[in-house]
Amino acid sequence: MITRKIRLLVLFALLFVSNIATCQWDEGQVNVFFSVPEIALIDIESVSTNDVRFTVVPSNEPGDNPNIFESSNDPLWINYSSALSNSNSSRSVTAEISQGEIPDGILVYLEASSYSGTGGGNLGHPAEKIDLSTQPRPIITGIGNCYTGNGVNNGHLLHFSLEISDYYQINAIEETVFTILYTITDN
Repeated sequence: MITRKIRLLVLFALLFVSNIATCQWDEGQVNVFFSVPEIALIDIESVSTNDVRFTVVPSNEPGDNPNIFESSNDPLWINYSSALSNSNSSRSVTAEISQGEIPDGILVYLEASSYSGTGGGNLGHPAEKIDLSTQPRPIITGIGNCYTGNGVNNGHLLHFSLEISDYYQINAIEETVFTILYTITDN
């Protein structure tokens, strides 16, 4: 009885193997298409507000310079994504005053920090500290194919400072507001 079961198993195995051996295999092909468009996106991120506030207060001693404080403590981060059509080219981020104006006798400076975050690729490098004006000036250069990561603690931290450049031109004023426009541009 066991011998008969073994013969049946062997016969079944041979039939199974012979069917596999006589099967024909065919091949097929699939074309896969994709594209990556040029990308140039930029954003300013903060925990709560994109406002920067400075306060100028008199010194406690007559004849001393006034004290200048940045009264907003919400750090601003610049995030960007870039995909270039030519790997030999690069982009920059510029900053300029687009609305309003800085009062006479005052300079406002802007500087971007080195990159920090969870992004990847050929990230940009901070340019030198600039004094803001109505003319666009680079704050980050050498941007290639990259992304900074999104949100606070990704990208470049923006540092603002204010200086009284000419006391002769200073006038007492109520709060004044101007808007800074950031643009990512091809070089």
